[in-house]
Amino acid sequence: MNFRKNIKFIFIRTSLVLFFIGLSYSAEMRTWTNLKGQQIKAQLVAVDGEYVLLRLENGRDSRIPRKTLSVGDQKFLEEYGGAEKIPIDPKAKITVPEKEMKFNSKTLVKRDDKFELPDGYSLQFDIVESEHFLVMSSGKVRGKDTAELAERLWYGMNFQHPGFAEKWGDEKKAIFLCGEKTDYDILGKYYVDQLANSGRAQEASNSARTWPMSSGAGLSLDNDTCDKYDVMRGARAFRADGKSNFQRGVWNPFPAHCIAQDVLNVQMGGAGGGAGSDGYYAISTGHGYYKEIQLTDETVTSLLDANTYESDEVVKSGGFDDGRKWARTLRDLVKKEKVLPSLAGLYRVNRASQLTPELTVLMYGFARYMQSTPDRISKFSTVMERVDTSRSIPVPQEMAKLFGFETVKEFEDDWIAYLKSTAFK
Repeated sequence: MNFRKNIKFIFIRTSLVLFFIGLSYSAEMRTWTNLKGQQIKAQLVAVDGEYVLLRLENGRDSRIPRKTLSVGDQKFLEEYGGAEKIPIDPKAKITVPEKEMKFNSKTLVKRDDKFELPDGYSLQFDIVESEHFLVMSSGKVRGKDTAELAERLWYGMNFQHPGFAEKWGDEKKAIFLCGEKTDYDILGKYYVDQLANSGRAQEASNSARTWPMSSGAGLSLDNDTCDKYDVMRGARAFRADGKSNFQRGVWNPFPAHCIAQDVLNVQMGGAGGGAGSDGYYAISTGHGYYKEIQLTDETVTSLLDANTYESDEVVKSGGFDDGRKWARTLRDLVKKEKVLPSLAGLYRVNRASQLTPELTVLMYGFARYMQSTPDRISKFSTVMERVDTSRSIPVPQEMAKLFGFETVKEFEDDWIAYLKSTAFK
């Protein structure tokens, strides 16, 4: 009898602990996003049927229709607010939040000061500041279009994935648009020196070889520079001296690819997340191509090496030559069984030098499959959370179960059926 009482007491105590954990999460100040792209910081007070009561930073309460909030916010309400789960309509049309948001150009501010690197690197950039990015530019190139693109990609990730804004934090990400080749070369030397001085000799050597060949790359900033401008350590650089590069408006394929990868990597936990684990490269790279093609209807990105890229009119290596016909070409190859999609095959790729054109396009096809219906997007979001908490990509068997399948074969069969269908574009 006492044993049963103890068990009951433990169960009640555990339930109370979980209940109060849920309350603490719901009471935290967080960023909420509506369907128009507007964002507010507020605490969750209560869920009242079709409405949500939020307490704003100024202490006032605001009653908001739940249906106007983002997918990520809906999942947060279900997990921590006790809200009933809204049934997913299998026939619902996939939205493209990056395109549908009403962007407020007044949030882009051209600053009066200049961005300067430490002594020894004679570089000076104009600055455009947005809500989550600092975009530096030199020469004739201007930063507002790229800043808007970056903010739209940030919004898209935050719209579909709960907790993204909190993972991003208050620091801004630095993006460099080098309007002169000499500026890009100096920035590359700065990065190589950063690597060498931190004892990463091999990485420094690799970057010294690939940087001059690239049109864009990730880099790390020194601590003093990060503190001075309140930016993240990880930054993104583009060579923007070409006549066509960065002069085509907001929807520019190459930066769309790179920045899309950057925001997804934050959702997966950043450098402390699953980076380096089997499957990480495939998911990150595939997502970059997915957003590039979804938003701009083409791909111009070619991989030189891990985190380093070369951009041109058509794909030179990595994918099929015609960047507008990837889906059609892969569909035919899969139907004829000349390409056999395999999760294990994707998971084995950890760098660009291991890629074949078929593997590159399969990465794109897998990314598109995982985000092709509202239900799959919800499951993909769960996978991203798992990567952040477990610090690794779920193994194929676990990935299959997260998507609702008992075996990897069932999961692969469903993916293959999608690749053969006209829904794959």
